[in-house]
Amino acid sequence: MQVTFRIGGPLWLEEGCFEHLLATFGDYPGVADELVFFTSATHPPLSLEVLRPRLARLRDVMARTRSVLGVQAGINVLATIGHHEENLAGSLDEPWQRAMDPQGRVCLGSYCISDPRHQAYVEALYALVAKAAPDVVWVDDDVRLAGHMPVGLTCFCERCLAQFAEQTGELLGREELFDRLDSVHGKAALRLRRQWLAHNRAKVAGLLSRIERSAHSVRPELPLGFMTGDRFYEGYGFDEWEKALAGPEGREVHWRPGGGFYWDDAPLGLVDKAHDVGRQSAALPRSVENIQSEIENFPYHRLKKSVRATVVEAAAHLAAGATGTAFNVLSMQSEPLDEYRPFLAAVQAARPFFTELGGLGRAPALGVWPAWNRDLFVVDGWPGRWGQGLSAVEALRRQYVLAELGIPHCYGRDGAAMTTLSGATPLAFTCEELEDIFRGGVLLDVGAWQALEWLGLSHLTGVRVTGTVESDASERFTEHSINGALAGRQRDCRQSFWHQPASRIEPTADGVAVLATLVDYLDRELGPCLTVYENALGGRVAVAGYYAWFLLHNFAKSSQMKRLCRWLSRDSLPVVVDTFAKVVIWARGEPGAPPALVLLNASMDLLDEVVLSIRDGAERYVYSSLDGGSATLNSQPADGGSTDQRRLTLANVPPWGVSLLRPE
Repeated sequence: MQVTFRIGGPLWLEEGCFEHLLATFGDYPGVADELVFFTSATHPPLSLEVLRPRLARLRDVMARTRSVLGVQAGINVLATIGHHEENLAGSLDEPWQRAMDPQGRVCLGSYCISDPRHQAYVEALYALVAKAAPDVVWVDDDVRLAGHMPVGLTCFCERCLAQFAEQTGELLGREELFDRLDSVHGKAALRLRRQWLAHNRAKVAGLLSRIERSAHSVRPELPLGFMTGDRFYEGYGFDEWEKALAGPEGREVHWRPGGGFYWDDAPLGLVDKAHDVGRQSAALPRSVENIQSEIENFPYHRLKKSVRATVVEAAAHLAAGATGTAFNVLSMQSEPLDEYRPFLAAVQAARPFFTELGGLGRAPALGVWPAWNRDLFVVDGWPGRWGQGLSAVEALRRQYVLAELGIPHCYGRDGAAMTTLSGATPLAFTCEELEDIFRGGVLLDVGAWQALEWLGLSHLTGVRVTGTVESDASERFTEHSINGALAGRQRDCRQSFWHQPASRIEPTADGVAVLATLVDYLDRELGPCLTVYENALGGRVAVAGYYAWFLLHNFAKSSQMKRLCRWLSRDSLPVVVDTFAKVVIWARGEPGAPPALVLLNASMDLLDEVVLSIRDGAERYVYSSLDGGSATLNSQPADGGSTDQRRLTLANVPPWGVSLLRPE
């Protein structure tokens, strides 16, 4: 398990600041395994004339870092093609193609990834970087095709359009191409979008291959790292990109999954980002072992993100699948680091626990799988409105709300006990893939049902949607074994405040059961809104027509969802938090053995007791926590004489506390 700190330019460019940096880290031995030095503090590329003396300085800086601190030292190239418009007067300014959006607008701080003149610059840049003798070189997350402010989706320049035409056999102008990508005309638009994502994947891979050849021509053994976010528009080509960086000799590749949560104003964003990190980690080949999640508080205002949130976030990322952590939490100014010392002290204290979490390695997460694949962005905004709001990604992320109820989630299908589907997501899969998914347990919303209907697969759900209720609807639980004593309880999500249409769901097959119906404030029945069904493929299916992923947090609904997920998965969920509390839990392990469990109390409450139901659990667990606790805990057989469920109780779980349970 590796801990890295990323160091801003002003902290090493000036000798006094660098000496202070070394002295500060020297006061916290063992806090870091590696320091990685940014080439710049602003986000467009720099000229080679500016970079040459900086890299000469960095060669000395890295040598002294190794000598004084006994850690590795690397270089983080902040701008390869450029992030966005900033400090344009002090940045590379060449008459090369800039990144262009479908309307012909450009980002002056970002160059087209396909321009051969800029590609030559990139090759020269990484050769210079490699000559500075770093232990690792990191490519930053500017090597992407979306989000180069002030533009969104790129690149639609003439060269990129011509390259796409070579793939499709048809040359389209910028506006005509995007009109077709944005079309409502069915399968042709989906096919064209898939081709565009493949085109994007290949463009990123091509540039990474140039970086690999250039760097390894100077230092063949040099590890290369790549920072990413959820790269849906780029086609999530992690396999191809890793191979490009590894090169023909299969050199070592590091990865830095990240994306957002710079401030802790909304603490649950910490959990959302952990799921993002989990997806990115799961998408990587198992050969990638060094996965350092990004922890950042940009633009480095000390009070915008607490020390506690910082170390909890690192633990959550390790729980979700990262194997290390990269902290980017220090100043980007020429100033003393005294205000940041609490960060260093907290990371130093947490290192033993981080090491234990890092021991989970690449073992997959197990549980509920919100279905996604690398073609997910083809369904964005479907039908029409492609890339204008990122609705496909939002539909995926909202499904993870079930994790807040104590239901474990996974990030790849290899760990799935059941599946959830939302919105147009089914259209990203083939019909054969969907039929295979529906051989297991599936929870879906009405948007996903409509996508299945369009594909001719709605019969797998046993129902049809017959209409909507736009106002005053609540949900009432029916008499059913899944609901048990909850029958008659109601959930009101207040359509007048947080409007979503409620859908009436009508059974079309024998054996469909209704778990909830719609009622209005006058207690009038408005139709079924939650159904369950065992289909002809042997799968169990639930269709939710009332706020499927929103306001699930009262006792009745959270209890119903836990019971429903157990039923859908045929009791194959590895663990469920029985306690009514906002506890996020990860189960990590290989098939056939009891998994390790990581718990996060995602609330401000001290939890006197947290009870877990563990499938095929061990009799004893070794407990450790972020706050230094350790013990051996005994599990007990579950109530009712179940032979495959055991119960384990934790006491006094602190707010935003993280605990690890390893089967003995």
